[in-house]
Amino acid sequence: MTARYDLESRPPHAVLLTAVVQHMGLMAVTLVFPLLVAQAAGADEALQARYLQLAMLAMGVATLAQGWGGRLFGLPRMGSGFLLPAVFTAAYLPAALTAARAGGLEAVAGLTIAAGLTEIVLSRFIRRLRPFLPVEIVGLTVLMIGIILGIVALKLIVGYDTGHPLAPTQTGPALAALVVMIGVAVWGGPRLRTIAVLLGLGAGLALHLPFHPPTGPLHLTPEDFVPGGMAWPLFAPRFDLVLLPGFLVGALACTLRAFGDVVASQKINDPDWKRPDYAGIEAGVLADGVGTLVAGLIGTMGLNSYSASVGLSVATQVLARRVVIGVGIGWIVLAFLPRAATLLLIVPQGVLGAALLFAASFVALSGIAILGQRVLDARRTLTIGLALFLGLSFDDLPGFYAAHLPPALQPFITSSLVLALLAALGLNALFRLGARASHRLSWHAPEGAAPLRHFLAEIGAREGVRAEALLRLTQLADEFAEAAPSLSPAAPIAVAARFDEYALELTFAWTGKALTAGPALTLDPDADEDAQMNGVVFALMTRLSDRMTTWELPDDRQELTCRIDQ
Repeated sequence: MTARYDLESRPPHAVLLTAVVQHMGLMAVTLVFPLLVAQAAGADEALQARYLQLAMLAMGVATLAQGWGGRLFGLPRMGSGFLLPAVFTAAYLPAALTAARAGGLEAVAGLTIAAGLTEIVLSRFIRRLRPFLPVEIVGLTVLMIGIILGIVALKLIVGYDTGHPLAPTQTGPALAALVVMIGVAVWGGPRLRTIAVLLGLGAGLALHLPFHPPTGPLHLTPEDFVPGGMAWPLFAPRFDLVLLPGFLVGALACTLRAFGDVVASQKINDPDWKRPDYAGIEAGVLADGVGTLVAGLIGTMGLNSYSASVGLSVATQVLARRVVIGVGIGWIVLAFLPRAATLLLIVPQGVLGAALLFAASFVALSGIAILGQRVLDARRTLTIGLALFLGLSFDDLPGFYAAHLPPALQPFITSSLVLALLAALGLNALFRLGARASHRLSWHAPEGAAPLRHFLAEIGAREGVRAEALLRLTQLADEFAEAAPSLSPAAPIAVAARFDEYALELTFAWTGKALTAGPALTLDPDADEDAQMNGVVFALMTRLSDRMTTWELPDDRQELTCRIDQ
């Protein structure tokens, strides 16, 4: 069994160091995004090198912000506090490339600042947006991210974008790295499993270097690792409002991705996870926005939380916060080491793709697991299914969308993830018309609990209630059915079930005695057994509910309402 290092644990130094190196190695593949942006802006090699230095600094600062998870100077809590590093993201890449070609790196920096501010503002409204961001859309987001990462990883492995697909000296080391990772993760011992990715990267690099030895500009000397200065600022940010829409959509996509990554992190860190913690989500999205804001101020493109690191944490079972602190400090240190980016780029993209594919498998499965938390009714099934297919079609039918999308929408729909998210949000907003649902049943206590169970099962499936919440509602109904004969033996009992994205409510109203805590249990033969048993039922229903209220109605009827938070 793999040793597990929980969030607040102190892993041994060897485990901590290898985990930091694995996450940094996996994150390194995203440095290709700022490199592409710098090249699109016409930067020479010297400027590209300095730009990558700033990019590493931005990753380090943003990663530390996400791992902070606390307050400073009375400000709102910032950071999820999970092992959730920040990396450069494809969500901003199309808009950043367009801005780089049109206005240079100055325009990229200015619009990245605007995107970071947008995400910061969105983070303050996560709770109000909750009805439009249900758990199933979060699950779709995580699933789409896993699929996208997996496809990108496969392209890197086979050399799809290099013009030399399936070159043995390129694809061979990548496949070997993937085989090592899988073999160690499945059949390795507990200690080896925590370094599966590192071993795979090492094996792939060892096979790659004999065919592609580092020469010329890749040759490193000890002087390259002496801390040196960093040129900043490279330029002054410039704001070009014409190019802003693409960055705003990127900010929305990053908000939802951070939302999904924080939920996935909550799930893997809490074996008894039932529902998202929105305070933690707000803090995580705030840190994500601050990270992008800092990146823009530094002069680079936008950042986002890294789903692949969530998958890596699941694979290695190393979840300690100390790892994310080490990762953040590591990138800041590398930013001040001349040519450190060159060392990272020695690792071939195919081998990095193998690590990305390994982690993407766990990300996709996490998204499926989140989707499985809800009983998907027709409304939710259509929302998720149609959005998923539309998103997947974006990469398969690029010519169709380029030719037929209205010009006003083209700056907004820039990737399969964005299309899937916008489709899901639009369909959810449409289907939410009248989403607050109420169902009623007239029930007699002598009928027993069976009609109540059938009633709840039918409306639970119709309204997409979470399986765990539906089970609790059924248990509440069973307990009330035990006490009902002594409360209202003949008169009908009105049962009402109300559902929305926030809570489930089950209400009983009857004419008769109130359900109260009752006397303490005793073996006295003269004791009121019904009152004692009703007290037990009252205690159990209180325990099963997140909140339970009782009161007497004006017409002398009794009412009991049990609430379960979604």
